[in-house]
Formats: sequence, C-alpha cells, structure tokens
Amino acid sequence: MRISKKIIGICGAVGLLFGGTTTFAATSANTPQVVKHEKKVEGNIQEEIIKVDSSEVKKREILTYFNNNKPKKYKENEVIVKFKKNYSIKSLGSLSTTLGLTNAKELNKEGTHVMKFSKNKKMADVLKELNASSNVEYVEPNYVYQPTAVTDPLYNELWGLKNTGQEILGQVGKKGIDINTEAAWANTKGSSSLVIGVIDTGIEINHPELKDRIWVNTEEIPNDGIDNDKNGYIDDVNGWNFYDKNNKLFIRGEEDFHGTHVAGTIAAKANKIGVTGIAPNVKIMPLKFLGPYGGYESDAIVAIEYAKAKGVKILNNSWGGGENSQALKDAIKNSGTLFIAAAGNFAENSDTSPMYPAAYDLPNILSVASINNTGNLSGFSNYGAKSVDVAAPGESILSTTPSVEGDYSTAYEYLDGTSMATPHVTGVAALVKSARSSYTPIQIKDAILRTTTKLSSLTGKVGTGGLVNAGKAVNFEVDSDIPGIAWKGGSISTSLDASKDKNDVYSIKLLKGEKVKATLTGDSGTDFDLYLYNDTTKTVNSSNGIVAHSETTNSSKESFTFTAPKTGTYFLNAHAFSGAGKYTLSVTEGIGAGTYENTSKYFGYEKGTWNKISDGSASASSYTSTNQTGSTVKIVFNGTGISYKAIKNDKQGIVKVTLDGKSANYSLHAATPKYKEEIFSKTGLTAGKHVLSIEWTGQADPVARKTSTEVNVDSISVLK
Repeated sequence: MRISKKIIGICGAVGLLFGGTTTFAATSANTPQVVKHEKKVEGNIQEEIIKVDSSEVKKREILTYFNNNKPKKYKENEVIVKFKKNYSIKSLGSLSTTLGLTNAKELNKEGTHVMKFSKNKKMADVLKELNASSNVEYVEPNYVYQPTAVTDPLYNELWGLKNTGQEILGQVGKKGIDINTEAAWANTKGSSSLVIGVIDTGIEINHPELKDRIWVNTEEIPNDGIDNDKNGYIDDVNGWNFYDKNNKLFIRGEEDFHGTHVAGTIAAKANKIGVTGIAPNVKIMPLKFLGPYGGYESDAIVAIEYAKAKGVKILNNSWGGGENSQALKDAIKNSGTLFIAAAGNFAENSDTSPMYPAAYDLPNILSVASINNTGNLSGFSNYGAKSVDVAAPGESILSTTPSVEGDYSTAYEYLDGTSMATPHVTGVAALVKSARSSYTPIQIKDAILRTTTKLSSLTGKVGTGGLVNAGKAVNFEVDSDIPGIAWKGGSISTSLDASKDKNDVYSIKLLKGEKVKATLTGDSGTDFDLYLYNDTTKTVNSSNGIVAHSETTNSSKESFTFTAPKTGTYFLNAHAFSGAGKYTLSVTEGIGAGTYENTSKYFGYEKGTWNKISDGSASASSYTSTNQTGSTVKIVFNGTGISYKAIKNDKQGIVKVTLDGKSANYSLHAATPKYKEEIFSKTGLTAGKHVLSIEWTGQADPVARKTSTEVNVDSISVLK
C-alpha cells in the first residue's frame, strides 16, 4: 500500500490549513451482566432426591476460570458479590473483618454488590474464602471489558484516535496523547441522521470509505434538470460546488485532495478496509468553495447559507488566510451552527496576528490548534490564549484521499496541518450532538471546552490549555454547571444523586425589578438545596455569585423569593447535599395581584433618567417622570389583567405602551391636570407571566407644543 506524507500550505487568498493535535485515550470498562437461570418445582415431593445447590456450580466455574493460565484484567482489590436471598454483608460475620471488606455498593435490587477488600490480600484467596460462604450466591473479580475491536486494518496508524506509543513515520508517540475516542464510542459512533457540513475543496464521494456517508437531499430528484426543492440549486442531490457553480463535488485528485482527507477523519466508514472516522455513522454534506488556487469569501458565505437552510448545525472549516471580513463574520454569527475552524499554519500568535475566520470573536466559533503524537504544539501551528480554543491531533494524520486511476487500495495518505486537527474536533462535536440531540451549537462547544485533557505544553497557548477529549465530552452533562439549560418556564421534575449527579443548572433571563419565586420539593430521605447565581458566576462549584438560596437541614423543601437588581442571565442550581431521588422545581416570575406605586422595587427603570415628582394629588402623593431619549420602565407581572395609570397635563406627550411584544401609543396631554388617569388596561390575559413596557417616544400630542414630550408613571394594578 502506498502511504506517503504531504504537507500542504496556504492556497491563494483563502487557504487549506494542515496541522496537528492530540488527545488522551482511555478504555471503557463495562460491568458484566449476570444472567440467572432458576427452576422452581412446586407440589409434594414423593421420594428423596439429591439436591445440587446451583450456586456451588457457579462458584466452581468462577474459581476454575480465574485460576486458568490466561491473563485477566480486573480492578485491583475489588470484587462483585451476589448474596443469596435475605443475606447481606452482615451475614459474613468475622470473614468481613478478616478480609477487610469495605465500601459495599449495591448494583441492583437482587443482592449484587461491589466491595473493596484489604490490599494485603490476594484476589485468588479472597475469591476462595468468600465463595466458601454458604450465604453468597457467588463472588468474582470486577473484570475490565474493552470496546468492540476495530476491524479497519489501518486503525493502529490513527494515533489521534488511540495513541499507544506506536511509531508513526519514524516518530514514537506518547501513550495516551489522543482524543479518547474509544471511551466515546462506548456511548455512540454517531447518529446516521446527523449531517456535518464540510466547507472545503471537493470530496471524492465514491471513495469506498465515504460513499455511504455522503448526505442525500431527499427533496431533489437526481439528474432531472429541475430545482425540485426550489432552493436555487438544480440537482443538488449530495451538496453543491460553489466554486464551479454546479453539482460536481469532485473534479480531480489534486484539486479535491484536501476535502477528501478532512471528510475521512470525520466520518470514514467503520468497515474492514482502510481507516475509520471519529464519527463513522454520521453523514457528510460536501460544500466545495475552494478550487486549485483557493476560493472566494462570497462563495464561502453562500456555502454557509446553504448549510443553514438545510438545517446543518456543525460545520468543519479547514481553511483561512483571508481578510477580516464583516460579511463573512456576520454570516458565521447568524448561521445557527457550531463553526469549527483551523487556527492556521503560520506558527504565529493569533492574539496579535489573527487569522480569519478562526480568530473572529464569536461565541459559535471553535478555533483549533495542532499537536503532534508526543503532545507538543506543532511547530507550524498558530496559537493564542484568547483566540484559539483547543488543540487536536494534526501531524502525521492518515486519512482518505482520492484514488489513483480508480485504485482505492492506495487512497490513503498522511498529512500535517491545523486542517487535519479541525476535523478531529468536528468528529468529537458530532459524537456529542449524536449522544445529546437537544444540545444547541453553544452547548456542544461548551461540552468540548469543559472536558479537555490539560497538557502543560498547551498552557498559555490555547484558551483551555487542553486537548479535546471525546470520551469526556460525550458524557459531559451541560446541566451540571454554567451555562446550564435554558429555563422554559413553569416547573420541571427530574432527579439528583449526591454521589453521581450533584447539580442541575438552569439559566433564566430576568429583567431589572423582576420578582421571581423558586420552590423545590424532593423525595423523602434526600437533602436537596436551591441556589440562584448572578451573571458573574463562572461555576456553581463555588459560593461566588450566590444572590439567593434555601438550605433547609435534612429536608428537600426549599423556597426563596428574589428581585433582580439588574437585567441579565441568572442561574438556578438544584444541588444534592445528600441522598438520591426525584425533585420538582417550580418558578413563578413576576408580581402578583395588587396595586404597585411608581417607587416599587418591581419597576425596572432601565434606560434614561426618571425623576420622582411629589404631588399630593397623585397616587401615594408622587409619580415618576422623564423627558429623555430611550427612557423605559418594564414590569413583569403574573396575572390575567393589567392597568397603567398616569398624570395628564400640558407638559406631557406621547407614551409607547407594549404588552407582551404588542405596542400602541397613547397621549398623556391635557390642557388642565388630570390625576390617576387610566391610560392603558387589558383583561382576559392567560394566567401566567407577562411583560409591560412604558417608553418615552419624544413625540408631542398634535394639539400641544413641540416641547410637550414628557411621559410619566403613577401606578400599576395587576389582576389575579
């Protein structure tokens, strides 16, 4: 097999970015399943028979298997014990003390436990002694299980997926410097319904590793010359060639070498040939905008728009080198995607010498540097503690390439570059999205950033200081810390576990002056607490930023009321202090029934300057007035009706009143003063949260002078 190595540099105004990164690999341990077969015979026994205790047979089999000469992997000083009915660790008596049995943990309701034993005891002796007890069904080691073996013959060459310290192109790697793919594969190898957009050169879609992984536009009838889905592209069955303005996704080997290689790293099929992708079950949408001399920004933008229109949420972008374009930046910002981009191959600090699009300061961009198989930043890779997020394998990366005269047996090559690092991260993102389909692009990014493997070589070089870790990212629960899951209102019922899942975090947007009441009730025997953090908070694993809380001892009945001092995002944290079980969290937003004066803390005076005017004829002898651009006050209420009262006089103008997004203007002008005038009222609202906004317009009543533009608030009444 011909496997060569190439280093491809920047092409034209917009170039291809080759480079490297790595991550740590970890194997997955699964608890073996015990299948129990029993037979119960009822009725009168007519004759004496010899009874064989089935557990004795199991014990002999376990000991025989353990004592054979075949090497075995198991967790040291730990065994799994299956007790007979109505027996427990207490039934072992002095044997428990002799063996130093501790930390018994129930695995199921059928009497199966895992427990540790004294370090000075040998596994063989512990098995023999415990299996001799008549109170146990059987005892065995806590064996280690590995993921299903990968059948792709070149898998051992993919050090970025699993680095065992193997030698790649003359360089011996460092074990564990990889992206921990196999741990992620124990959860998912990608969803076949997930589509990943690859904005790049073309892709040889007939490559045996890729042909079953290419997206199909089911709304288009192949080769009929008609734009069936009416999106402006005729016969875009598998994607589009924005460079040549047609549906030919592969032109020639050299021209479309790069995109084919990138696609293979992401999604090459798991089979018995060649390599495997990080997410081998997902689909690839080819979006060619790069030709032999680069590509144009405009074509990149329409490629982004095409993917957006088709609902793609993850885009791989192994290209860059263009200018700081606002149009491209806006297209990325509004794409609704996680835009994973190569940091560049200039060996420069992107914080001071930014390379676009990776260096755009946008929340949905994930910028990728490259490392080699020893864990060091690649010599060619750009870096930057502020502008580059993570690192991934990017040197000596083997993947799919175009065939040579139709011979696919040699269609694999090693490449270097941040272009190669980027699809490693895209593959991880695909696995995260596959495992957690409800995650937004920002949540996928957050899961990746919060789970990197820290490397000293990356400290100060990338924002996270780490290498992407697929296993941890796939299993990371975004609700366990900031930014949490967006609160959708009402209540939610779920569970917590002080030993495994201590925190559930929900982000909630509050307006200045908004009142919120949060109530939590949990199962008996649990002690769950409730906290509210402000928007300065970095993590709920600290008390910094707590603005409200409820911590009832030995109880899961918690409640607090809070009024937001400013508009912003706050974070509700349900925390398991002890125990495990279900809880219900309910949140009521807004003030309830009653009349509220203009000085109420629940009035959110957010913009402009509002002055308190003392006047004995006004409600509560005062009102607030403004005559300044942008002046607004918002009130969040919880009820079925609302009434806004104000003062009318010859200084007043036009006020804008908005209820739940619907606006209308009202005049506050009167030749002679009028007090406690109802300006706006609405009844029959659906019970629940509503927002009322009162805003200065700068407009005068047609019958008033041009300077009569003040507006004011006297009181607000809420109906239950």
